[in-house]
Amino acid sequence: MIKDKLNKKIWENLSFRLVVIILFLFNNILHSVYTGGQPAEFLQFGASAKGLAMKAYFSISDDATAVYYNPAGLVQCDRKEVLALHTELFPNTQTIYDFIGFVYPTVKYGVFSVGITQLFSSGFEKIEVKYDPLSEEIISIENKGTFDDRQLAVLFGYGKEVVEHINLGVGFKYVSRELDVYKDTMLSADISLLIIGLNSKLPKLNLAVGIKNLISTASGTEDRLPFIFKLGASHKFMRDRLTLGLDIEKNVNSELKWMLGTEYWLIELFALRLGFEGVGYLKETTAGFGFKYKDYRVDYSFAYHELGFSHRISADIKWGKSVKFDREEAIKRLVNEGIALYTAGKFMEAAKRIESAYQLDPNKKDVKKMLDNLLLITAYIRSATEDTEEHQGIRKAVQSLMENDLVGTVNALRYAYYKNPNNKSLHQLLNRMEQIAGMPLTEAYREEVAGWSIIDKKIYEAREDVLNGRYTDAIRKCQEILNLEPKNITALEIMGSAFFMMNEIDKARAVWKKVLELDPTNKVIKQFLEELE
Repeated sequence: MIKDKLNKKIWENLSFRLVVIILFLFNNILHSVYTGGQPAEFLQFGASAKGLAMKAYFSISDDATAVYYNPAGLVQCDRKEVLALHTELFPNTQTIYDFIGFVYPTVKYGVFSVGITQLFSSGFEKIEVKYDPLSEEIISIENKGTFDDRQLAVLFGYGKEVVEHINLGVGFKYVSRELDVYKDTMLSADISLLIIGLNSKLPKLNLAVGIKNLISTASGTEDRLPFIFKLGASHKFMRDRLTLGLDIEKNVNSELKWMLGTEYWLIELFALRLGFEGVGYLKETTAGFGFKYKDYRVDYSFAYHELGFSHRISADIKWGKSVKFDREEAIKRLVNEGIALYTAGKFMEAAKRIESAYQLDPNKKDVKKMLDNLLLITAYIRSATEDTEEHQGIRKAVQSLMENDLVGTVNALRYAYYKNPNNKSLHQLLNRMEQIAGMPLTEAYREEVAGWSIIDKKIYEAREDVLNGRYTDAIRKCQEILNLEPKNITALEIMGSAFFMMNEIDKARAVWKKVLELDPTNKVIKQFLEELE
């Protein structure tokens, strides 16, 4: 046999390298039992010491590793951030595992991230043996140098809140594998959802669901990245000092895997972590701790598995202003611009500003209310910028609507309509607001006497009501006039008369006194008051 004829020196030179290869392959084989023997198994090695220590990190993912674990979690990153991990998987094996991730949050467009992870093994000796197949004699043994095994993945992630509490994440992976002169590549896409705060009763509960390698393709190989379905849940306790997490993962070609983890901050600067991973039985136990000071964090973890202990160290740094602060400032600026615009009667332009503010944070219910009000107004009237009584009334109505004063809104619109009864759009808006406020609808005005305004018509009708004993109707119509023109003396005189006829002397006296305040020369009202005294 050829093996028996290789000299002892050759085996001594190869022995250490063979041990390295066997250890490396043995680790991959062990991992393949739980991943279905799929390619790019190094993507299961983790991205930070914190994530590795806790194991269950899918629904947490609140740092620059979210591009690796769950891109929907990127929405929790509000500042620029870099996280890096570098470790030798096993001592003296020249097998290096690295990860680096960068997060770039924006005020308006969500959070972008990029990450790179690599498994690199070097120094494998390459030997070419020539022999005679007939005699099985070795002809020559030639050292061809060394070769490397490099597996690299470039990750791209994006996360954005789509509706209140619900965040969408998408990720893309480019995977490259090189073994000596052989090379292939794979591409895939991931998608995930993260619910932050399930509801008002469970505001500290996060739920996550995702699919890895939803779409996958490859070049230079028949391998395909496996379809992986993931679920995760986590909850914070003790004023957010304690976090518990549970992940469930199902690779279509392997067994169901579960992960359980916890983190506890003993003090503000120091945290302890513990994690478990298993299938039908406990496969791996992990633990670690972390230090945090201002914008810096350093984490350590170790794991116990079939090959013994392995260790990880990672570091994280954040910088720049929080986009949440920038977002609040932008929202405040846009809202103030919108208020100035609708106060000036530029309702369409105001709606655009408020809509921009709402898009920055869909959770702002007060901004959503302002937007809904402006969209209601602009459905009928786009602007009212002129210095006329009609446009002044419309502007006052919009301001009252923004203050949730529906009665004031209707009264101001009635005033504006009375000033211009030919404005059909204004009448339609008035009727719509009367419906919302539950008030009687104003009929479209038809001028019966040349030169009469609607105010004149209502005064006439109120007088007729008093003459015909319809005192309540007369008071109502006078009040409508006063809502529009608080200093209308004629309406006050008629209202006082109606109260007097209803034998409500105190109310009549109060109304007539207001007439004298506005017109001290009114002899008729002065005489009425003297008679009452």
